[in-house]
Amino acid sequence: MPIPGVALFVRPNFDGATSYAHYYLDLAAQYASGNMRVIDLDASGATKANIFAALGEEDPIFCYWNGHGNADTYSAQNKEVVMVTGSGDEALIGRVVLLLSCSCGIRLAPSAVSKGATTVFGWVVDFTWIAVEDPVTDPYARGFFESVNVISTALVEGKTTGEAMNLSLASWNKWIDYWTSSVDPYASMTIQWLIHDRDGQKLFGSPSATIVEPEPIPPTPEIGVIPISIPVITGYALSFLFF
Repeated sequence: MPIPGVALFVRPNFDGATSYAHYYLDLAAQYASGNMRVIDLDASGATKANIFAALGEEDPIFCYWNGHGNADTYSAQNKEVVMVTGSGDEALIGRVVLLLSCSCGIRLAPSAVSKGATTVFGWVVDFTWIAVEDPVTDPYARGFFESVNVISTALVEGKTTGEAMNLSLASWNKWIDYWTSSVDPYASMTIQWLIHDRDGQKLFGSPSATIVEPEPIPPTPEIGVIPISIPVITGYALSFLFF
């Protein structure tokens, strides 16, 4: 039976798209380590063999994975296929999974839940965002990934999967409101893709599951005013990235 308080982060990093999620999952893993035992499969370590070994040996209750994929496939480092609909997803039985990979919510996530995964967060669209520079400083990508990380943060703090979903949706909406009031020339495109990813984010399975024992770490401040000042940015060629 999966062990409460144990998390498995899988962070492939081999192209422009995965580099963004790699950075933001690192922030989530660091935060989770304050209240959980974290297994972190980073870059070249994010292989199918290592993932299944960690699932079997460490038995984590929480899995937060990024990578490329489609309706039936999740892949990790260098697009190595890890699981497909109907094969391999049984390894998620009893776990809460945040699967940041394009369109896995169409069939793979529901299949995993039908086999016994407790909860799977996934997208029924290709997760798409706008980027212009390094993920550490990129002003456009931040809202996309912070809204996903809210799920991990909430779960680590002891909230239920349903509460985590609602907090994440609130974050998406805050960022949409932020860009709505912006004079940035790319604000409208940013809003378009924020709405696309927000509406494509789904929770499959139980909305009442938790991943930690009682007495979680103190909660982070409520989502409020976005704590950055973004100037009008010109002279960049926008990149549209997706998993």
